[in-house]
Amino acid sequence: MASPPNIQQLSLQPVQPQADHSESSSQSLLNVSLKSSPSTISLSSPEGIDCYGNERQVLTKQTKFFNNEALSDIILTVGGNKFYAHKFILVQCSDVFERMLSEDWSNSEKKEVELVEENECVEVFPRFLKFLYSCHIKLNMDNTLPVLILADKYNVTSLRQVCTNFACSFIIPKLQLKDVFHQWFQYGTKCYHKQLITSCVNVLAEKMDEVIGSVEWEQEWITLDRDQLVEFLRSSDLIVKDEYELWKAAVKWLTSSQHQARLDNLETNLQEIVKYIRFPMMSPQQLCEIERADIVQKHPELFQKPFLLAYKYHALTLTGRAHEKCFTSPACLLRNYTDLRWEKRFVIHYPSCQRFNEISERFSTRASSLPVQVWDWELKVFPKGFSSNADDFRCILYSNLILDQPRPIEYLLSIVGKDEIIHSVFGRKSFSKTRYTADTEMDKKVGVGELAQSNSPYLVDDKLILQISLKPVD
Repeated sequence: MASPPNIQQLSLQPVQPQADHSESSSQSLLNVSLKSSPSTISLSSPEGIDCYGNERQVLTKQTKFFNNEALSDIILTVGGNKFYAHKFILVQCSDVFERMLSEDWSNSEKKEVELVEENECVEVFPRFLKFLYSCHIKLNMDNTLPVLILADKYNVTSLRQVCTNFACSFIIPKLQLKDVFHQWFQYGTKCYHKQLITSCVNVLAEKMDEVIGSVEWEQEWITLDRDQLVEFLRSSDLIVKDEYELWKAAVKWLTSSQHQARLDNLETNLQEIVKYIRFPMMSPQQLCEIERADIVQKHPELFQKPFLLAYKYHALTLTGRAHEKCFTSPACLLRNYTDLRWEKRFVIHYPSCQRFNEISERFSTRASSLPVQVWDWELKVFPKGFSSNADDFRCILYSNLILDQPRPIEYLLSIVGKDEIIHSVFGRKSFSKTRYTADTEMDKKVGVGELAQSNSPYLVDDKLILQISLKPVD
């Protein structure tokens, strides 16, 4: 028995003369929900009420025509195998098939069309074709990429998205890193599947020190094309010792003797790569080392602006940085650096946070004292409210070290978007045995409601990204 129809929201407009259709924006609207009774609305409306049958049941019945000679008007031959198909199904799912079967195509009148596919795609073609009838497919570790290749070739957008989501959720996180690199990253960058590229980079980012520095990965690194290298350099998720190591890896790629064409276009490549190196994240000593390098000496004009930004970054106080718009750019976004420094990046998955719950992030920084010490800190974040009495987005900085002397500190806490710093708060605090917390007052900049709203500008793919900088003061 068919499912009862669903009555959805409907905008009912008064009947207007044909000449007055342009004035529809001023017409009254009547919303009809599932709870509304048809007797309470005008059943005589010319538009009527939207009612839907059981879509899954329709697709199930349609599936019986897959590779069925009944009513078939075309035969597809793939790898020697013949499949009975129906032009109507093919063209409604694929504009490529629509062009192939149009009158302008040389084979449009043929009853049998041969499709030339790669061997791995021949094996999965029955699944691909059945999806066009049923909107359903069984995917696994081995068949997802060949199916995606077919979905791309014939531009079946729904199947492309199914394959991409499946790969990002269930395959890429479980594969060996080399397989991620050679299979999915290579294909994703070749066809520019942004979701695939991001997923691959995020997985490889966890071992980035190994990727850029080990002998095992050397060939993979230097054989990247420029666009692939840029995909890594633009990511803030890389786990690396510091930005200087990433710069050295980029220079190794630029000057590889195995790629003469790359060397012949060194200046063009360097100009593109420099844009994605975050020079302000390097120490002044590291910047001086780079200034003395041959590649910089030969192309000084390419480094003037980034070096100026970096030295200005280090010269200013944190309060001074907060007032300069130039320091909200991608060059000033932290990556996941592992060396001991005065800054730290935090990523919080916002949907998994509970209301009024505390997210505690522990981290260590350098110390200004001699002999050299490590200072331990804790940032306590309340992403969905501090308490039932204070529904605020609170970020509180704690000193986790028992102090013999006061510790005067300047802090700068920022909410980070995809490519820029969105909001920052800053202040000074003298930490001591009795005064060991500092409320950053982030709640005065951003409210819980703004974080919780759909498509919040303060979240990146459902993640709340924070970065904090500390600096000793006199």
